[in-house]
Amino acid sequence: MSKPLKILYIITKSNLGGAQKYVFELACKAKENGYEVTVACGGTGAAGATTGPLVTKLSEQKIPFIVVKNFVRNMSFVSDILAFFEVWKIIRKVKPDVLHVSSSKAGGIGALAGRLSLVPRIIFTSHGLTTDETWRPRWQQFLIYLGTWITIRLSHFSIMISTDTFKRASQMPGLLSRVRLIKNGVAPIKFFERGEARAKLAPHVPQKSLWIGGIGELHPNKNWSAAIISMSTLSPKNHLLIIGEGEEKLKLEELIAQHNLSEQVHLLGYINAAQYLKAFDIFILPSKKEGLPYVLLEAGLAGVATIASDLPGNHDIIESGQSGLLVKPTPQLISTSLEILLRDEGMRRNLGSNLKQNTETNFSLEKMCQQTFDLYQSRTLSD
Repeated sequence: MSKPLKILYIITKSNLGGAQKYVFELACKAKENGYEVTVACGGTGAAGATTGPLVTKLSEQKIPFIVVKNFVRNMSFVSDILAFFEVWKIIRKVKPDVLHVSSSKAGGIGALAGRLSLVPRIIFTSHGLTTDETWRPRWQQFLIYLGTWITIRLSHFSIMISTDTFKRASQMPGLLSRVRLIKNGVAPIKFFERGEARAKLAPHVPQKSLWIGGIGELHPNKNWSAAIISMSTLSPKNHLLIIGEGEEKLKLEELIAQHNLSEQVHLLGYINAAQYLKAFDIFILPSKKEGLPYVLLEAGLAGVATIASDLPGNHDIIESGQSGLLVKPTPQLISTSLEILLRDEGMRRNLGSNLKQNTETNFSLEKMCQQTFDLYQSRTLSD
């Protein structure tokens, strides 16, 4: 009887954003399919930070995990060097048949350490090309581009989760044979119905008002400031509820106070959010950068009318005007889109219904996992 395939997943942070959900879902399904699974991850991003909810969820599923103490979100020469040696030691200890790395930092460090450790199969998943962070100085953009190219070259296969990132990564020099398109899939969710969801999520918010909801890390990439500012032009009977934690919390609190929105905008902190999605009349995702966001798929399963940034990855999920609204994420355009949907309940209902149908039809967790596991078993490798 052959030994089960041994898989080591590595990801930079252990909060519970889209990349972490991706790793968690794959790890659970891989364990269910008889693979031997281990997950290595850092804390929640800052130096010395504690581990996040991903570790808790792994523990609940009895999936072994290893903490990489020197993984931090931002670039740090010393921490990144130390993290490399940590990861190298973990790979040497686990001796995986498959090393699956997710996110930019874990991808680059993990793929290099995996190659030096002669791991038979290295898979990298990009959750949105970091070259899209166009607000960075040009020298940083060049280094990020170079780092992305090197990571894909070091990996035997690289998974792109949206049509746009797949197309662009395929056009990078010498990478066509290494890149695969596997879109995210979402598992069925046991939602609270509207009334119960509202009572549990935010009993202090008027239950009969119109609720606009957002889920995501409080980070500049998520652009919550634009959504907050947009509320200053809307009626006080409308409420914005943002679920998430992160480095911008203090800045966003100051912005809320500056615009006298403390009665209208509510930062709820980290909550296991998906089950509460039916509490919202409108879901909003104003990000500056996304791959193929899980929160849009989850909002789709809940049948919630959605406004999202006009980003390439979001086009895979939403057809603007048919299953949601895609807009340039400025306060003015977000405000205008919100006003349209807040006035038109029928439009909200139709957009939410169409998004639900599209999500259920095209974004299956089973399909995502099977296509990924096929890569684990593939006999054809890029050297």
